Amino acid sequence: MVWTPNLIIAGVAKCGTTSIHDVLAEHPRVIGGIEKEPWFLNDTHDNLCPSVNVHTHGLEAWARQFHDEGQGNFDIWMDASATYQYQQTAKEVIADLDPQPKVMFVVRDPARRLFSLYQYARYHHRAIPHIHSFSQFIESVREPVDSRLLDQNLMVHAWSTSRYDLMLEEWSQIVPRERLFVTSIEEFSADRNRVLTRLSQWLGIDPEGFKDATVNRSNPTVVTRSKFVRQLGKKLAHALPDTRAIRSLKTAVRELNSAPVDKSEFEENAELIAQLSVEFAPTWNASKRCELVWLGKAWSVSRSPTKFTGDHERETCLLGQGIKISLPSPVAVNASPWSRTILPPQLARSQLQRFWPRDEGRMPGRRHSN
Repeated sequence: MVWTPNLIIAGVAKCGTTSIHDVLAEHPRVIGGIEKEPWFLNDTHDNLCPSVNVHTHGLEAWARQFHDEGQGNFDIWMDASATYQYQQTAKEVIADLDPQPKVMFVVRDPARRLFSLYQYARYHHRAIPHIHSFSQFIESVREPVDSRLLDQNLMVHAWSTSRYDLMLEEWSQIVPRERLFVTSIEEFSADRNRVLTRLSQWLGIDPEGFKDATVNRSNPTVVTRSKFVRQLGKKLAHALPDTRAIRSLKTAVRELNSAPVDKSEFEENAELIAQLSVEFAPTWNASKRCELVWLGKAWSVSRSPTKFTGDHERETCLLGQGIKISLPSPVAVNASPWSRTILPPQLARSQLQRFWPRDEGRMPGRRHSN
């Protein structure tokens, strides 16, 4: 059997995936790749596809993207390539893996995410020399995408990957819903301990392992002083061990090669950001209501708005139909407002039929093709 990592942070770029990755990497039972984003499952035509990838070297080479090659004393091996969200290769490979990895998504207010992506592309990556304002960026990434961006997949998918409801609907057809975890960087910032506790339970690791984690925010958008130094640093990372000291050294070098972005630019674009927030409100509100929750000995669902009540914590989520069920043991539950599905894995489909409207068209526990 070919070894593969058992945790994928598949997206979303510029939503705080680096911060989540770095906190997870502080846990003694978790290890990340040599690079935070190996891009091993990227499509061959993607401009970020590395020379060593699944197409050219096969699945066996995935292990070589980790310092321990999957043989160390860890419980979780993490590939945090946020580009996998829209890579067809990643979707197909992950769908066919047995066992499948757990897949995590970090989301963010779409309007703020697009602004962050604009600043990243303009000042850090320097990938859009013909774009000089946020409004021009939005005009360029709205579908149909400006032809001058077609060689940059991250820009091509900038708009569509901000539709989190569609993303989660698609990925719920790729991996079982109980193997999906969704959080937002806003939630993480507001109550980090709560998110890490839920994440620990989902991964099956001790939450106490995070008590010494010092990471608060990683990979903020900055102005790159020297593109050469940045590229050289990425190459050297492959030759250095993944230790806390080395990570601190890389952070120090990155900070020396960086200058802060002009924060007034956000205020100057406040009106456009507010307009985008209204435009994306339906998808953003749906994704905020979607959480994988860990409940206690029993849980119940009342009529909409639906409240989950468990022995260990409480969650609120708006669903289309009300269902009331009790389970004898803790279970990871996926509450999915976009498909109006509740999928506790230990619950037989026949037990839900009596609660689910016959004309709903979708039954919990079944994968559907569109």
